[in-house]
This record gives sequence, C-alpha cells and structure tokens, in this order.
Amino acid sequence: MQNKLIVNIIAANLLWSFIPVIVEDLFLEVSIIMVIFLRFLISGLVLLTLALIFVVINNRKSIKAPISIRFLFKNLLHKNRRFFDIRNISYYFYLGFFGVILNIIFFFLTLKTTSITFTMIGFLLSVILIAFYEKGVNFEKFDIFKVLYIIILFFSIIILILVGSTGAALKGRPLMLNGIIYLLVFSIAISFLYIIINRDAYSTEEIKIVNQNKNYKIPRFLIKMSISFLMGVLCMIPVVIIIYLLPIETDLTNEITTFFAQFRNIFLILGRWELIFLIIFSTIVPYLLIFTANANWRSRDLTYSQWSSILNLIDPMGSIIFSVIMVNEYFPLELLIIIIFLLVFAFVFRYSHEVKNLVQAFLLLRLKKGSIDKIALRIFKYYGITSVYTLVGTHDLFLNVKLSSIKDFYNLINLRLKPLKEIEDIEILFINKIEKIPI
Repeated sequence: MQNKLIVNIIAANLLWSFIPVIVEDLFLEVSIIMVIFLRFLISGLVLLTLALIFVVINNRKSIKAPISIRFLFKNLLHKNRRFFDIRNISYYFYLGFFGVILNIIFFFLTLKTTSITFTMIGFLLSVILIAFYEKGVNFEKFDIFKVLYIIILFFSIIILILVGSTGAALKGRPLMLNGIIYLLVFSIAISFLYIIINRDAYSTEEIKIVNQNKNYKIPRFLIKMSISFLMGVLCMIPVVIIIYLLPIETDLTNEITTFFAQFRNIFLILGRWELIFLIIFSTIVPYLLIFTANANWRSRDLTYSQWSSILNLIDPMGSIIFSVIMVNEYFPLELLIIIIFLLVFAFVFRYSHEVKNLVQAFLLLRLKKGSIDKIALRIFKYYGITSVYTLVGTHDLFLNVKLSSIKDFYNLINLRLKPLKEIEDIEILFINKIEKIPI
C-alpha cells in the first residue's frame, strides 16, 4: 500500500466498531436520546474549537499562507454544485440531521431492541443499497468483482439474521416487527450519509487558498462536521418534542420521556466513562483521523473515497468480534470464522472492482489566447481533476485526472470541458501503468 494514511481510515473504523460494546450497559440506565444529544453537542463544540485553534496556530507559527476564519464561515453560504446547488449551510443540515442523527437514533434503537449481531446487518444492507443506487444513477457498473462482492454480502446477511435473531432471543429481546423496522430505517439513513458526505465542492476562492496552503482543508472539514453535528442536535430537539406530544406510545416515546426526566442529571451522565469514550474515542478522534487522511491524501492509485468505501466493512466486522470477546455476544465459533472469511473476501473483491474501474489520464489542453488565467481555476473545480499545470509550448494546460469509471471520465470531457468556449483542443493520454521505484 502506497499511502500510509490508509492506517487512519482503518483506525477510525476500529474505533467506531467499539460503539455497540460501549453502549450495551449504558442503555440500561441512560436514554438513547440523551446519549445522542450529549455525544454530538459536545463533539460538535470540540471540533469547532479545534478548527479555530488550528487556524490560529497556522497563522502564527506556519510559514504557509494564512487562513481566514471569516472566510471559513462565509463558505457556509457558498452554493454546493455537487449537491443540487443548495448553500453549504443547508447541505450541512441534511448531512447532520438525516445522515447522522436519524442514522444513530435508529442504530441505537436496533441495538436496544435486538442484538449487536442483528444490528450489524444494517451496515451490510447499506453497502448493497449504495451499490444499487450507484448502478441506478450510472456511477458504477456491475463487473464480476462487484457482483461477487454483493453475493458475499447477501450470504453474510443470511448468517447474521440466523445468529442475530437467536442472540436477541437469548437476551430476552425476541425479534419483532419494530426491530426490523428500526434496522431498515437505520440502513437507509446510513446509506444517505455515505452517499452525501463527500458531495461538497470547493469554490474558486477556496481552490486558490488550497493551492497556497493545503492545510486549509483540515479546518474546513472540522467546521463541516461540527456545524453538521450542532445543526442535527438542535433540529432533534423540536422533533422529539413533537413525537413526545403525539398520542401514540412507541419505543422512541419512552426514550424521549426518559430523556426529559434525566435532564436534571445531565452533568452526572456526562461524567460516565462510556459517554466520555463515545465523545472522545468514537467521535472526535475518528473524525480527526479521517479528516487528516482526506486532506493529505496523495495515493498514486485509488482515491481517499475509494479506499474509504473499501474499508467501511471493518466497522461491522470489528463490532461482531469485539462483542463476542467483550460482552459474550452469542455467535457460534464456526459461523464466526465463516463470517470473518466472507467479509475478508468482500474486501478483496471490492478492491479488485475499484482498481479495475479506476480511470487515470493526462489531458493536454490548447486554449484561446488570453484565457489561461480565468480558465485554470475554473477547471480545477471539476470533480476528478486532481491537479492543473500551466505549460509553455504547443499546449497551455496539463490536467491530471483520476475517476472511478470511464463514464465519469467521458462526462467530464463531453459535458464539462468541451462546452467551454475557451478550449480549442483536448488531447487525452490514458495511463496504462505507473512504474513504481522501490525505496
């Protein structure tokens, strides 16, 4: 593996995989709504504070270009062309409430009403849902590796259903319709999170800043998630009040009733080691790890988002293993070995699929006279273009392009670049193989 920052993604997923084990006993005494409220409120405030501290240190100690705090917050009003051209502040709301808060609410409800093993089905089901979504919108094609990957996930889900339902019954939580509904909503919500979390786009001004100081990406990522967390939590409050006032009693109603009753003891609850672990080691630290990886990614083969999608099965696999070791979750040894092997094969097939469909190319552009300055930064905003160089000679611009499918590549050429009146000619050089020099 060429990029050592892959370790960051692995570590973040391993830390997230401890969550079901940590909350197993916590939910016996604390409302899941209280856990979510404190976890994301405190984490949002801490991430926001870290972003501001990072900017101050950069501006005082670094020789790189200064980062404007005012500009970082002004970016909230920038239109996100990769998410329906809505403003970033609205995009962060959708990410925070529908992607994070709803996802975690129904994740915790599934954990509390079934078993850890059964809940892990939601992660695998979300991967399948995302695969069919990407096929439906023509983001990816189903080659042999992708088909085998999905088949393995289906077999894994069958095993988890059998084992998870038995484990739930042994815990006194027999599998019922409400648990299945919670699982399905959790699967849809986490699929939404995975689909949109990297759908933000840099403005022209931001690209100029990144070219001067690549560290700009880190506080931007921190502010993105901190605002998403805070907006999600603030939106959750009126929603839980409305549900509380409805004349229908559900598991969620009981959790909300407990949440209001426990509000007077909020600081005692915040001092519990489980909640401190959730805030620090299952939220703040993992996000710092993945933001650092994303901001500094320099791999010559797969992109950060591709590696992230390959390695996201570490979370459910780790949760299953840790639950068996740490809280004696029911899982027959022979089936545990089978599920581990299946998920390892899933990693291999997903990696093979991503490598096979990766498109890397160099583009040589010839421009009309006098248009190079205004077109270079405009082009760099397009998804898949990793770097832009100005040239002296027969061509004016050199573009390095990396995309996950040939369809995305030709969409970039035909729908983005060719319609630009400043471009006179495009020469495409596909990369066949990158020769690696041993170090």
